[in-house]
Amino acid sequence: MVGSLAIAACGSSDKSTTQPGGSAAVLTSLDLSAPGNTLALNATMQLAATPKDQNGATYPATVAWNSGSNFVATITATGLVSAVAGGQAYMFATAGTLKDSTLITVVTGAYPSTAPVYMLPASYSPVQTDIAVGGTVQFVFPGLGHNVFFGSTPPGAPADIPGSVVNQTVSRTFNTRGSFGYNCTIHPGMNGTIVVH
Repeated sequence: MVGSLAIAACGSSDKSTTQPGGSAAVLTSLDLSAPGNTLALNATMQLAATPKDQNGATYPATVAWNSGSNFVATITATGLVSAVAGGQAYMFATAGTLKDSTLITVVTGAYPSTAPVYMLPASYSPVQTDIAVGGTVQFVFPGLGHNVFFGSTPPGAPADIPGSVVNQTVSRTFNTRGSFGYNCTIHPGMNGTIVVH
């Protein structure tokens, strides 16, 4: 999520389902994911959202997509983003009363010098972040604890962000070109990549 995790009220025709035991399932997250946060001019990127209930189970909700700036990038009803002009635009996913978003940067030449990475319940958003050499990534931690470990990535990765970090933003600068994988040791399978150009 480029992205943010804003919640907004919207109308919806989606209905609650009933879980085993008779308790009603409630839509609590959209789990928006993006393969990256930058696009070259005229390139495309497929976004995805997986509505989930309070127990983490898939929730049968219809997701609507829209762009915060069609002058920069457009998005189809299925979440396919198309880069139109250089700049930044939020892509919004809405279902039920929830709205989630990710920030997309359209580059016409140089890669951005700063970029955010947001922590979802069990994934990073975007999964891949592209920045210029010497650029800084802001890792945005929510109320649920996460961390960032670069492990066995190539030499030149910045310091890890250990522990269980909550409700803060921690920046790391990347001074070496390359592809740097990272993961959250608290949530197995939660992986991301920083590509430094």
